[in-house]
Amino acid sequence: MSDNNSNSPDLLLREILTEAILRDVILFTLFYIFLLTQGWDNLLLLIFPIVTMSFAVFFRIIGTNKKRLTGYRSGFIYNPLGAENRNADRLAFVSILQLILLFWIGAESIYHPQLISDFAFYFNISYFLIYSFGFFWIFLGIWNYCKVILDLSKFERNTLKEKQIVISELNFKQIKTISYANIVIFLVLNLLNVILVLIMFLGFNITFPHNLPGTGIEDSMPLFIPYTTLILLVTFPLVALIFLKIMFKNINNLSAIEFKAKISDLPDEIQTQITKNLKIINRKMFDVSFNE
Repeated sequence: MSDNNSNSPDLLLREILTEAILRDVILFTLFYIFLLTQGWDNLLLLIFPIVTMSFAVFFRIIGTNKKRLTGYRSGFIYNPLGAENRNADRLAFVSILQLILLFWIGAESIYHPQLISDFAFYFNISYFLIYSFGFFWIFLGIWNYCKVILDLSKFERNTLKEKQIVISELNFKQIKTISYANIVIFLVLNLLNVILVLIMFLGFNITFPHNLPGTGIEDSMPLFIPYTTLILLVTFPLVALIFLKIMFKNINNLSAIEFKAKISDLPDEIQTQITKNLKIINRKMFDVSFNE
């Protein structure tokens, strides 16, 4: 459905609409429509899966564009943002889980409204845990995926000693900083959410009401959710964007001197070709200049 062999620097709509993107968007849209038919009048909780799916589509588009630009330029495995398609799969899966949980709590509010107060504890913990885990998940294993690799097997030279050369990757300090910060933010915010949920059930007013489709049936109460909901909604996407920017900047921070030193043992004609390819990939894909 997409033309991955296009040499145009611009990503066309027909190239964006790959089978994977259409599958994710159609499946998400169908689930979302089913959810809306329950009659939600408060849409706050419904924003969470939209945020998650938006990141999934972002990664899918980046992966599509990268494949289009590098597919016909032999020699490079270019992953400045990690494994984009893997991240897209993870986030799409998490967004569907969120929609399923919302559909469940919405249905329970209609058919068993008297039990909502009992389910509130489990929903408040599980729903926000799943949402935050999606963003936590995409930064696991960045030391394996976030790098630029020169794949020499494409050149079909039996005289080449190495089959792959790592051109650029995150250093140990960068990996350690991102990984530890990712873990700490995930654990601290979820622990805070659990504590507030427990305090809420002790009778303290640290929550706000959220109407469900069945709120009011048999005089049922709305779902009460802690104020950490708003913090979680904003914090995890914001932190993810910051981490991605750091990764992207550091992976592309490669001087011509460093690059030439890494490929100095290769034949001159191969050096010339891969240098040209790397300049084209950087300029067309992410508008990053190759530092001379």
